Amino acid sequence: MTVKKYVKDKIIEIIIAAVVGVIILWLLTIFKVNLVAITLITGLFILSWISVFIYDYYRRKGFYNRLSESVDKLDKAYLVLETMETPGFLEGEIISEILYDIDKSMAENVALYQKQSKDFSEYIEMWLHEVKLPLSAISLKLHNLMNLDIDNTEYKKLLAETRRIETLVNQVLYYVRSGSIEKDYHIAKSRVADIIHETAMTYRENLQDNNIDFIIDAGDTDINAVEVNTDHKWFIFIMGQLISNSIKYKRDEVQSFVKIVVNSETLGEGENGITISVEDNGIGIPENDLRRVFEKSFTGFNGEGRTKSTGMGLYIVKELCKKLGHEVTIESKQNEWTRVNIRITNDSFYDVM
Repeated sequence: MTVKKYVKDKIIEIIIAAVVGVIILWLLTIFKVNLVAITLITGLFILSWISVFIYDYYRRKGFYNRLSESVDKLDKAYLVLETMETPGFLEGEIISEILYDIDKSMAENVALYQKQSKDFSEYIEMWLHEVKLPLSAISLKLHNLMNLDIDNTEYKKLLAETRRIETLVNQVLYYVRSGSIEKDYHIAKSRVADIIHETAMTYRENLQDNNIDFIIDAGDTDINAVEVNTDHKWFIFIMGQLISNSIKYKRDEVQSFVKIVVNSETLGEGENGITISVEDNGIGIPENDLRRVFEKSFTGFNGEGRTKSTGMGLYIVKELCKKLGHEVTIESKQNEWTRVNIRITNDSFYDVM
């Protein structure tokens, strides 16, 4: 609160005080009061009024400035009253009481919303687990039928659609869990070789059915010896989302591949980093879409023109990487290739036994 704003707010009171002062001075003159007495009375009136004005200004200024600063500093602004002392003037007390009632009402509504949200998430998670059982049974049955000596073209199509449903179910399951990932994940040392092996085994049949080569390029890095600090289960899901995208957006006119590239780097002071990239030679991503592919529900040119897409895969990947402390970036050239890089820094923040 500035002096200018305070004076503007008090302008009516200032005018009234000035009018009263003039009237008092006029009355003293009429009654022929001694000039010295007039001067003393007028001076005391002005001095007392200015003193009250200054005291009231600094008292209000202190309260409102502290209130404003606390709101700016707090992540949860509605807790501002917890950091404030009770103001020493009526207007401030009334504002504090009103804010308290507002905060209490909001807290009750937030608690109700959180309970409803938690109940819904738990129901969805339970339902997803239940629906995965018949999907797995259908996949197994189709697999067995494809081994019979009959035309299995239709079975292949049904199996592909079933796997697509399974992928979407897993995507929703991990998205629901991502809201409380802190309770569900466990950062531990995990071998890069194990991560790649389990990912490859999970998506082996899908890659084979789509005639896509799976390549591992570790360069000079010994993936059997290198470990990263991550959540094993969540990271395999992240890798799976990227491989699913590579399969979905492959090019039919070339022999498609998915390449896992592993690079290690020394960051100094005993720290090191590993970058695991998922690269493919698919249809790529238009340059205009690259900066938005991690946005929630963004489908872009490929999602609209090539296949029905939820636009959630890369968004979930981004969110999970952020919560796991990993950095994810994407590069692409349309009609040539796409590369998603996940950089894992083994620093002291995630130092585990």
